[in-house]
Amino acid sequence: MVSLDLLSSLDGLLWLQAGKQVGETFQQHQTTVSRNQKKCARTFGLTLRKQRGTWALQGSTELLNLEREVHQAARFAGQAPLRLEGNGWMDGLLCTPPPPGWRSGACKPVGQSRCLELLRERIVDAWLCPLPDIPSPDPSLSIQPLCALPVRLMVAPEHPLLHQRDLSLERIRRYPWQRIKPGAYPGTEQLLKAHGVWPPARRGQNREAPQDDGPHGVSFRVHIGSVLTSQPEQPALVPLPLNLNAVTGVALIVLQDHADRPAIRHLETRLRQTLQEARKLYPDIQMLA
Repeated sequence: MVSLDLLSSLDGLLWLQAGKQVGETFQQHQTTVSRNQKKCARTFGLTLRKQRGTWALQGSTELLNLEREVHQAARFAGQAPLRLEGNGWMDGLLCTPPPPGWRSGACKPVGQSRCLELLRERIVDAWLCPLPDIPSPDPSLSIQPLCALPVRLMVAPEHPLLHQRDLSLERIRRYPWQRIKPGAYPGTEQLLKAHGVWPPARRGQNREAPQDDGPHGVSFRVHIGSVLTSQPEQPALVPLPLNLNAVTGVALIVLQDHADRPAIRHLETRLRQTLQEARKLYPDIQMLA
């Protein structure tokens, strides 16, 4: 048996992959985080090492997984905040600030399979999944679709494309695009490719925007997202006025064993209330039962 802080330092690193983020998310000093990670790994006879740039455990995790069940039960009992995996919604309305009683984060490496793995290993307690990437039906999972909304191309508020007339995908492709790792979100990838908006393999030659950053630090990068990608009051990104006819959305996924817990019901209620409020600004958000 190890303390909540000790295991949260180790699992926090496996989730967020950076000691600084672990310290900020779990409110621990960075030196404490590092010390706890090593001590916790040793306690379970494990070695913490980087494999191809990703922190991972070496050794049998059977005892660790049993301990994770105990710690997850403690979180649901209110002894520590629960953990919400936020994917691409981290900077938007759903995760910033985190819902009461929750910590939010975005896993690394990104991807549908990694998020599902973290949920099954009980490193995170809930997952906001893009609708196109909902896992296949599984009795061990509870999947609650929350909303559907259009995919939008997002840019910085000062981006020159916002002042273009007759905006087209051809013109947008001349700018640098946010990279998306192939295979990370297979459903979203298939959707984007079907609508011709998968990020270009290479930047086209364009003297107007030769670099990612323009004058005065203005980012020229084009991001794929939605109106939930950033905060409406001070948006880091705003949508380009171009209809892509592609629809994404958000689903709340938890282990079926926890679907009826009050904390999960309260989380779903809170998320739905947030989305309903957002519809006042963004009426193209469609609520799902």
